[in-house]
Amino acid sequence: MIPVSFLILKPQAMGFLQLLSLSVNVLCLIQKVPQIYRIYKTKDVESISIASVLLEETAYTLVLTYNLWRNYPLSTFFEYVFLFVQDLLLLLAIWKYSKKDNKDKGKLSDPSTPLYGILTFCLYLLISVVGLVPSAWMRICTMLVIPIGASSKIAQLRIILTNKSAGQVSRPGWMIACYNNFARIITNLIETRDMSMVLNLFISLILNLSIVIACTIYKYGPVRKSKDKKKKKTT
Repeated sequence: MIPVSFLILKPQAMGFLQLLSLSVNVLCLIQKVPQIYRIYKTKDVESISIASVLLEETAYTLVLTYNLWRNYPLSTFFEYVFLFVQDLLLLLAIWKYSKKDNKDKGKLSDPSTPLYGILTFCLYLLISVVGLVPSAWMRICTMLVIPIGASSKIAQLRIILTNKSAGQVSRPGWMIACYNNFARIITNLIETRDMSMVLNLFISLILNLSIVIACTIYKYGPVRKSKDKKKKKTT
């Protein structure tokens, strides 16, 4: 049952939730834009983990289709529509500027990988919308979102820590992601009370924050050790 306190505060709470959802939707319109712009500007994807983007888009696709299947209020997940489209554009940018001979871990060996990903995600969304995905799978996919989403953040974090450089990773985009996760934890706790979604958002918040911190530390490349102090001058 819904707590009595919530019923009493509902008129005031609904206004706050609507404002919170609106802010998330507005920020999600531009969440990936700084990253996409940076790639097109520098024509460099060296520090971008293709594995991270593919896993992230997988998680977005599963969350989007799950929410549509459950007929949740559009205000509780509408930002995933924007994130889904923006990650498709990000994959397109990565495909355009990826080098075929890149052999480092987390980088492309097949330049067509992003294109295969784009096709797969769009096809899955289509068959989900027309109702061809079994209900049993829709229930299972919520459990897969957490490890997949977490793995996507870990893959990008690993690239930053290995290279000891943020490179072309956009810190503003990850900061927006942190805010969106926090806001969605609140709206889901009150509106849907779907604890699997809340857990996914909480883990995502922690990992997104870790990437923001890593980008801050390695913004200008490896952290240089302080030089030995010069010998004291003789008096």
